[in-house]
Amino acid sequence: MIDPNQFPFLPVEEGNCLVRTDSKSSQRKGMDNDDDYYDEVGPNGELVAKYHTWHHMSIYPPQKVNQGWVKYDLEGNRIDSGSRS
Repeated sequence: MIDPNQFPFLPVEEGNCLVRTDSKSSQRKGMDNDDDYYDEVGPNGELVAKYHTWHHMSIYPPQKVNQGWVKYDLEGNRIDSGSRS
């Protein structure tokens, strides 16, 4: 279990934790891409929501960065999103 305080930019409900479910890193077309996937789990172990976070950076100057997150409900519908900072 991951303490959600490590990710203050995610709207995790108080008392819930995060569990990393997947992580992908790649380099393609001049971009260094890091994508992480998390489940939000309630105090009783029930699945509450899912998150996708990313940090994509150009490997060529100027190193532009695209980073953010999306929160999904259990049906896979996008319910929130924002910047990762």
